[in-house]
Parts: sequence; structure tokens; C-alpha cells
Amino acid sequence: MANNPRTLDAVVSNPNPALLPGPEPLTGQHVALERLTQNHLPDLYANVGSHDSTWTWLSEGPFSTAADFVHWLNPFLEKKSDDLVLYAVLPLSGPSKGRTVGLASLLEARLTDRIIELGVWFGPQLQRTTAGTEVLFLLGCLLFEKLNYRRVEWRCNALNLASKKAAERYGFVYEGTFRQHQIVKGRNRDSCWYSIIHSEWPMCRKVFEKWLEDGNFDEQRRQRSRMEEIRVSLR
Repeated sequence: MANNPRTLDAVVSNPNPALLPGPEPLTGQHVALERLTQNHLPDLYANVGSHDSTWTWLSEGPFSTAADFVHWLNPFLEKKSDDLVLYAVLPLSGPSKGRTVGLASLLEARLTDRIIELGVWFGPQLQRTTAGTEVLFLLGCLLFEKLNYRRVEWRCNALNLASKKAAERYGFVYEGTFRQHQIVKGRNRDSCWYSIIHSEWPMCRKVFEKWLEDGNFDEQRRQRSRMEEIRVSLR
């Protein structure tokens, strides 16, 4: 037995648990995240929920009326569970300034293990925008730098190519596919799992910061370098 000692993984140097987000908003250069309230719901439906295409990969919806949409969301707001934190996403400039055009969620927090899942639900005004990218940057800074998480997860339907591409663009690492993971709207769902761990966040942060620099955009606000190109250049 002494000649075959067991091999154990590294000791975790920081034993302190992660923390849950507080009520304060997160504000960047292009976007603000506010804890979701009833006041955000009319805009959320008009700018996100009323577009049938945004429901393709969700377990519920679409809803044909704002009232039905609010009825669906109300239990999540009233429950006030530590297991689900919802943020309204509001651009700070442009035609949608100050209006809720997306939703960001933090869920299934395991504070002792310092793990949490991140999800986003963006309307057309937020998709493929600088503001949308900054949402992920703000949440990454919050989770890794202020709340002591060591792993942030991203999960999506294995057929959701846009979500898989977004995860990889943001720096999440593909870990595998859970086969027959769920039944959603009567259909099979295989789920892809991605993550960023705390040792990877410093590089991810540099990529976000470099991409978000004003100098990375031309006069028409078109990107000069993609995040993937910046990531390669920094290695």
C-alpha cells in the first residue's frame, strides 16, 4: 500500500465560499444591468418576448400577449430564490437607451463549491452588439473578482449553434454533451456544457477589454478585430 500512494487533486488554497450577488446594479460603458422587477416586464415583452424566434430554445413560450408573459414570469419574481438572480439589460445609448432589451440570469449557485451557471436572453436590439458583449464582461468581473466563484457554467441545446458559437467567442471551454438530458416541448434535448474557470478569467478579461476598446471599432462601429483573433494575439 505504501508503494502505491493514492493520487489526489490539488488542495484548494481559498476555502471561502462564493457569495450571492447583491441588489446593486452593474454599469459599464455601453450597458447597465438592474435586478429585474415588475417595472421592466412591459419592455422585456415588447423587445424580447414578443419575438417568437427568441423562444425556440426555451422550455416555455412563446406567449401571444403581454399579460400571459407577465403571468409566466411573476412566480420567478415573487419567489425571490437565492437559486435564481435575474437582471434586466438596458443599453446606455442608442434608440433603445434605458429600455429593457434583454435578460441575464445567474442560477444553480453552489456556494461551497463556488460554481454558478450564467445565461442570457437577448432581443434583436441587443444581439451582435457591443452592449451585449459587455453584459458578459460585467458578469464575469462580478462573479470571479468580487463574489469568489471559481467556475462559471454555460449550458445550451446541442442544436443551438448560435449559443455554442457565442460561448466559445466569450472564452467558455466546451466540456462535453449530456445526451438525452431533457425533454423540452415534447422534443429530445441534448445539452452542451461549457465553462470558464477562475484561472482562465484573467485572459478572458484581457480579451474582453481589448475588444471593447474604442480603437477596435471604425467610424461605423464595425469591429476591427474579432475576439477570437485578439485571444490568439495575446497567447
